[in-house]
This record gives sequence, structure tokens and C-alpha cells, in this order.
Amino acid sequence: MKPWVIALAAVIGGGVHAADDGPRRVNVYVLDQATVPFAVRLAAQMQASRIFAEIGVPIEWHCCGDRRLSPGPLIVVTLAADAPHSLQPAVLADALPYEGVHIRVFYDRIVRVAPASWRSTLLAHVLVHEITHVLQGVSRHSAEGIMKARWSEQDYSQMRWKPLPFTKTDIDLIARGLRETRLILLSSEQAPK
Repeated sequence: MKPWVIALAAVIGGGVHAADDGPRRVNVYVLDQATVPFAVRLAAQMQASRIFAEIGVPIEWHCCGDRRLSPGPLIVVTLAADAPHSLQPAVLADALPYEGVHIRVFYDRIVRVAPASWRSTLLAHVLVHEITHVLQGVSRHSAEGIMKARWSEQDYSQMRWKPLPFTKTDIDLIARGLRETRLILLSSEQAPK
């Protein structure tokens, strides 16, 4: 990935929505270094979008040199082929919520945990979990739902049939994060290449 400059800009609005232009789109730029099968990635992105749409947060996905960004925060997701050996074996991804931009998803661990039949569902939940960390701007977990620190076998079973939910606190923290000025905006010329 080439170096790129990030411009800070204020994100102003009430709740999860900007005051005068409707819902603030969240740009998610995906760098696929793991060569995730296109159908798996597309299905995961679509499901993640539906999960966020339920709480009024529209997600716009970008990849492969797409430089057309909507006004709104930018999050960069790297789909990494291999997890660092220094991480606990159960860690499927990590985010830098205080930095407000970068997420790494360890696709080798997604493959290890989920059979092909529901790999896109697990990837969707991991994406939503990590994007939420960045939107909230805090490193915290909930006692239940999609922001739980460790999903149980029961959670994995549930997510195959119905997405894990956000708690009210999760939704409130996302709304607060979208109102704060710490979120990053990029112009089209500054998008990752």
C-alpha cells in the first residue's frame, strides 16, 4: 500500500444522522491481501451493510482502486492472509479505535473457525464488530450481542440464522462517535491505492 495523507475534518450531526443531509455514509475501503473469494467477501459486505442499516448507519464499500468516496468517515479494512503469531489464537481481527481508521481481519482464522457454508456470515459479524469499535472510538465490549468480547458456541450458532444484535449502549456509542470530530474524512485524491 502506498503512503497516503489523511485530512481531519469535523463530522457534525445529531444522533446517527447528520442534521441536514440525512444519514452519514461510512466509507469502508477493503484491501484484500488474503485473496478472499469474491462471493464470500461480497456476501459478508452485504450482510454487514444490512446489520448497520438496522440502526440507521449506511455503509459504502470500496476496493480495487475505487476512488469515489462519499462524504463521511473512512475506515480501511485489511483482509490479512495470516494473523501475527503474537496474537492469542482466538483473535479473529483487531482495530485501532482511538486512531479511527484501521482494521485488520485475519482471514486464516476465519477459515479455521467457520466451514465454507457460513464463512461469509462470520466474516460479516467480524467486520461489523471491528467497524463498530472504530465508530465508537473506544476499546470496549458488551456483555452480549455483536460487541461481545468472545462469542460462544451459542453465539456462533445464532449468527448462522439471525445476526447478533447491538445493545442500546452500542448504538448510543456509535451515534456519539459519528457526532464527534475525531472521525477521519478523505477526499477522493487521498484514497488508498
